[in-house]
Amino acid sequence: MYRPIHRVVHQLALGLSVFGSIYLLASCATLSKQECLIGDWQAIGYNDGVAGYHSDRLASHTKACAKASVAPDYQAWERGRKLGLQQYCTINNAYNIGRRGRQLNNVCPIAMANTLQAANQKGLDYYALDSQLDKDNHLLDTYQSEFDKLENGEMLDFSNEKEARARLLSLSDEIRDTKRRIRTTQQQLDSLNQSSNFYE
Repeated sequence: MYRPIHRVVHQLALGLSVFGSIYLLASCATLSKQECLIGDWQAIGYNDGVAGYHSDRLASHTKACAKASVAPDYQAWERGRKLGLQQYCTINNAYNIGRRGRQLNNVCPIAMANTLQAANQKGLDYYALDSQLDKDNHLLDTYQSEFDKLENGEMLDFSNEKEARARLLSLSDEIRDTKRRIRTTQQQLDSLNQSSNFYE
């Protein structure tokens, strides 16, 4: 006897949902089963330190390795993490993290905090200016392309020539303003680069 089609579809959807949830949980595990079984906890801790993780990262590893019946070696892991933090908590790294648009994690020695935060902020400033420059250059290309088409007589989406001409005139102002903004941003970026050379 055939089951109603809506029941089959419902059961299939439920099965896919469960499978997707299992896959998502597996993909979120901080360590693979093989890594848990090998158990090089100092190396794992070192990698976590280099990545700037807090000490509560170990709780995630504990959960990931539970199915393999492996318990982390806290002392070895923390020893490795502290070694890794020596690589993370440097001026160069703090600056480069900022240039990728990320803030420095609060895992470094208090005595170094101000210096590292200043370097990180320099990097964040660079990221913001560089992102703005990319955005404005893309905007300028879009404006210029529309301007060229209108200037060549294309009506685009305008219903009459008067509207097209009005848009052409407004585009001239927008292109000029965007070019001015690009020049200003580029000057700020150049100045920031000069003051940040020692971070690289």
